[in-house]
Amino acid sequence: MKQLRYTFRTLKRNPLLIFVTLPGLAFGLAAFLLLSVYVRHELSYDQQFPTKDRVVRIVNHVVEKQSTENEPICLRDAYNEIPAKVPGIEAATQLYRGWDVNVDTKTQRFEKKELLYADPGFFKVFGLNLLAGNQETALRDLNTVVLTGQTAKQLFGTTDCIGKVISISDQPFTITGVIKKLPSTTHFQFDLLASMSSVHPERFGGLDFFTYFLLNAHANRAQTLAQINRVNSDLMKPWAAPFDMKVTSETEPLTRIHLHTKADYDLSEKGSLGSIYLIAGLAFFILLIAMINYINLYVLHGEKRIKEIASRKALGADKRTLAKLFYTETGIISFFALFLAVWLTGIARPWFAHLMQRSLPASELFSPSGILIVLGFLALLVLISGAYPSFHLSGINLVTGLKGQRDTRRKRSPLSILSVVVQFSVAIFLITSLVVIRSQIHYLKNVPLGFNASNVIGISGLNEETKAHAKTIQNELNKMPFVESTAYSRHRMGSGSSGQGIKLYGNTTGSFHGINEYRIHPGFGKTMQLRLLQGRFFDDRKTDQQAIILNEAAVKMLGIKDPIGKLVIMHTDPMKIIGVVHDFYYNSSSSEKIAPLALTNYDTGLQYFFFRTSGTFTKAEQKQVTSVFQQYDPNFIFSSFRLTDIYNDKFAGEERVLHLISAGTILAIIISFMGIMALSIFTTVRRTKEIGVRKVMGSSVQEILQLLLFDMLIWVVAAMLVAFAVDYFALNNWLSNYANRISLHPGYFILSGLLALLVALAAVGWQSWRAATRNPVDALRYE
Repeated sequence: MKQLRYTFRTLKRNPLLIFVTLPGLAFGLAAFLLLSVYVRHELSYDQQFPTKDRVVRIVNHVVEKQSTENEPICLRDAYNEIPAKVPGIEAATQLYRGWDVNVDTKTQRFEKKELLYADPGFFKVFGLNLLAGNQETALRDLNTVVLTGQTAKQLFGTTDCIGKVISISDQPFTITGVIKKLPSTTHFQFDLLASMSSVHPERFGGLDFFTYFLLNAHANRAQTLAQINRVNSDLMKPWAAPFDMKVTSETEPLTRIHLHTKADYDLSEKGSLGSIYLIAGLAFFILLIAMINYINLYVLHGEKRIKEIASRKALGADKRTLAKLFYTETGIISFFALFLAVWLTGIARPWFAHLMQRSLPASELFSPSGILIVLGFLALLVLISGAYPSFHLSGINLVTGLKGQRDTRRKRSPLSILSVVVQFSVAIFLITSLVVIRSQIHYLKNVPLGFNASNVIGISGLNEETKAHAKTIQNELNKMPFVESTAYSRHRMGSGSSGQGIKLYGNTTGSFHGINEYRIHPGFGKTMQLRLLQGRFFDDRKTDQQAIILNEAAVKMLGIKDPIGKLVIMHTDPMKIIGVVHDFYYNSSSSEKIAPLALTNYDTGLQYFFFRTSGTFTKAEQKQVTSVFQQYDPNFIFSSFRLTDIYNDKFAGEERVLHLISAGTILAIIISFMGIMALSIFTTVRRTKEIGVRKVMGSSVQEILQLLLFDMLIWVVAAMLVAFAVDYFALNNWLSNYANRISLHPGYFILSGLLALLVALAAVGWQSWRAATRNPVDALRYE
């Protein structure tokens, strides 16, 4: 208790330790706690499965001429044949991507439920148990479905629903099981898991299925994986031959899919190792700045206590006693910093959860691993910050020490120089990164999409009745004064497409080219305001059902000079090219290249309605649109999306990282400002007599200011050079991932450098001015 009271008195006599060191360290620890949650979240994907270490997935590398596509999907034969040919496989399952569906019970409709199809071996492969039902037979029969517990409670208010029948997109399904909802850190998600037999997979002839194998625990892993790759590559040869493609197969461990998969498209958004490194580095450097500030200011504070240390030595205190004193002080200060950090983290938790777009319970925020890491940093901090006064100051000469002086007097210690360089290197690096990332995202958002997404409303959740009367509904909507045009299609703009093969008709020697397909209906081109380069859009003439419209990328791929009227083969019958449209971003963002696309009109099915409004779509107008659909579906619930939102959401990951970096940069600047300001106060006080002597000898206020500012700013400039070099290579590497990118011109670096200089000037300017204008008589009396 005596030591505790003494420490409190010491803090009270040194306000810089209370108002600079303690808050700075607390902010750094709080930022580390929050950012480490993001890192742990990304690293925990698919770790919850009991069989995680024995599950692998196939990825096919499809090579066509100079391009390679990495497909995580396989033929149905991969499921039917590979387990029989590879003895090291214990179980297998395939997943087929469903879509957001409507689910009807006898009394109510539920919208946008995520559907996946799976084989009976799903539960064995992933080591999952059902809350209710028999996992051996739950996915065996046609039109059977397993619900998550959460979905079951939404539909029926209970998980006791085995044997009940629900309607999924107007098809009856019998509930055969209930399973606990998978954590958000799973690379596939579902509300409903239907039996694979329900989609009749034997009718599929292309790459459609995600294929997973559970390896036998006693099998030779390397040999088994090599056999899987070889057999699947053989299965892919007949599929690839007509396209003149080459396919090689690779297996990837389940736990590496989220961050390390080579697949171009997956069941969920892929993680980014770059983002992991960036956020982990941000957390580390913010904590590093706070720790350097703390150590540096505590050491400087220790130098002010030379007389006290000498007095204690004169009264018999040895090095061990002095070390105990300093370690106790740093331990108490660190404890209060941790307490304050936990409090700040609790306050920031709702904001951080909103930014991450996920729930963030306190148990995850203050996980044992996170707290242990922070405690480890604190222990290191106490060890380092207590070492200097314990082993250096305790060895001072008693004579000079009792006068309040050290044996040698240096203007600036190496630790102070390191403090300035490291803090401003990190701050400048973050400022430059923030400016460049913000500029890149702004640039991508302003890249023309190739069509007009503004004021386009999409409607999903259609049943068989509304689909059967689609033409009538379209005509009714076109009569409304606020509707400029309407369309419907099988595919959703801004989402996935179908994969096909295409070649020129009559080309008996040439191979098929891979191409994406959008199945649309007349009015689609007008509603989306696609830009026709040649020809026309689809209309209601019957011959257009065997017509095709290509984008520029497809025409270039096929090497056609005058495409209008030419015939191509995409299925079995020849299709006539009636139009060429300007390249537009149909299923990707402007960060990627536009792939070849075919627009077709032969498919009579539809999933989405689109209409373009003349202005803001109001609630009154929504009611009018809803009433048209309810004529054919009395239970119709208006479920819509704005096309602009679809494309803006494509940058959600980048914007999330941008917000994290913005917050981290601001925090780093604040901590650096506080630290440099306190350092300036300490160093200026140490040079009080020197300044007084210089003024007596004739130095002007301007010369004194130049002396004090130059002494600090020279190291800020050195920090700039370090930060700019790292920034250039890191940001160039990051920008190389984008098809459309900004150039790293000097303006970005000049701007961040000027901001850093302003922060440094603001931190040291006032104190330097006070010292330069002080009466030299007072300065000479100081010591």
